[in-house]
Formats: sequence, C-alpha cells, structure tokens
Amino acid sequence: MLRRAQFLLLVLPLTVACGISKKDHDAAVQAAADSQKATCDAEMKKMQAAHGDALAAKDKDLAGKDQLIAGYEGEVQRMGGDLKKVRTELGDRTSQLASTKVELAATTQEVEQLRKLRAEAEREAAQFKALTERFKSMIDAGQLEVVIRKGRINLKLPDNVLFPSGSKKLKKEGTAAIESVAATLKDMQDRDFLIAGHTDNVPVGKGKGFNSNWELSTARAVEVVQLLIKSGVAPEQLSAAGFGEFDPIADNAAKEGREKNRRLEIILLPKVEKIPGA
Repeated sequence: MLRRAQFLLLVLPLTVACGISKKDHDAAVQAAADSQKATCDAEMKKMQAAHGDALAAKDKDLAGKDQLIAGYEGEVQRMGGDLKKVRTELGDRTSQLASTKVELAATTQEVEQLRKLRAEAEREAAQFKALTERFKSMIDAGQLEVVIRKGRINLKLPDNVLFPSGSKKLKKEGTAAIESVAATLKDMQDRDFLIAGHTDNVPVGKGKGFNSNWELSTARAVEVVQLLIKSGVAPEQLSAAGFGEFDPIADNAAKEGREKNRRLEIILLPKVEKIPGA
C-alpha cells in the first residue's frame, strides 16, 4: 500500500500538468495500480513458493528424523529384549554352574570312596595271599582252608580236626591247630575276629549235654575263643557265634555235604573305624 500511495503521488501531478482529463487520469491511475498489484501478487506468490519449498524441505527433514528416531527406538527395544534374554541365559548358566559344582563335588567324593574301596580290596588280596602262604603246611595237611566267603577272608577248619562228635572239648590235634592259628592272629592288630561254629542238620545225640545244634555250635565257638585268648590274641578282637545248621555251604542230604557243613570258621573283620565310609 505504501508503494501504491507513492506511485499515485508521482502520477497525479504529471496528469494534471499535462492537461489529461479526469477520466483518462483515473484510467491511468487504475492501470498503474493494477500493474503494481500484479507485481506485488507475483512477488507474494514467489515468496510463498520459496517459503513453501523451505517448509516442505523442513517437513521432509522432520519426517526423516522421525523415521530415524523410530529406528533408534526399535533398536533400543530390540537391544532391551536381547539384554533380557542374555540375563535369562546368564541366570540359567549360573544355575547350571552351581549344579555342576554340586555334581563335581559328589563325583569327587565317589571317586575318593572308590579309591578307598580299591585300596581295601588290594589290601584284602595281599593279606589273603600272605595267609595262604603262612598256613601252607596246615592247608596241605587238610587241617585248614583259606577262603573268601561273603566278601570276607575266612579260615575254615573242619570239626573232625577240632572236636569229637557231639562234643565241645578240643582234641589234642585241634588244640595244636588253634594255637598255630593264634600265633598269626595275635599280630594282626588291624583286624577283629568272629569265631563261628557250624553243624550239619543231624540232631545232637542224647547224653551229649546239648539240646540243639545251636547250643553245640555256640559252645564250640566259645571254647575256641578261650584258647585263642590263652594263646595271646587280644580279647577285644574276638567274638563268638553259633549258627547251628542254618548257614550251610553244602547239601546236607549227602554225607559229603554234611561233612563240609560241620566246621569252625575264623572270619577276619576290619576294624569299624577302618571301614571306608564308616
């Protein structure tokens, strides 16, 4: 509007000075005004177009930034999910590690137990061999056997060497056999000894002083214990038991089987404190 006013101030004196009629004057003024308006409108459109492009560029830039931010947010969410997964896996690994440590400790304990059992088995084998050599003369004479029974070293003496039939009194030959055995047992300080009496299934004859094979087998075991103590074996290493006919090693239906079942056993036991795991 300022430019239009300035333009009219310039045109008006010219038209008056030149003697132009009012009609022509108004027409000229209108034409000049229209031209100026057209020029202003063109500049306005140009400015609007320039500003529109800038705004469009800014909008595009903002859209790009929004897309980039959305991408970052998605990446953060993904990383958060990965972090949660890693934490879960770490927790699982920690639990597995704790379980593995427990299993390793148990395995180590089992290995140590097996090592002790193996050492005990090797010791038993060595002692079995040593006793077999020590009692070779008695073994050859049929007075004694060294056997493994129920996992224990067993010195087995037939009752016909030790006792008369139905009696608990040791024969002279039986006394000599027990004294020979005692000479070895008294030096075995790491052992206890169970003296076990056994019979066949034939009932004890009348007049023998025993009501059953239980009583006879037990009395014989006690008799041998007393002789072992007298021969130098420590009493605290000894115990006596009678099994009667109820722990046979052969068939009582046959004569040969009954002869095998009539026996006295000296069972070598480990000291309780030396048993692995006791």
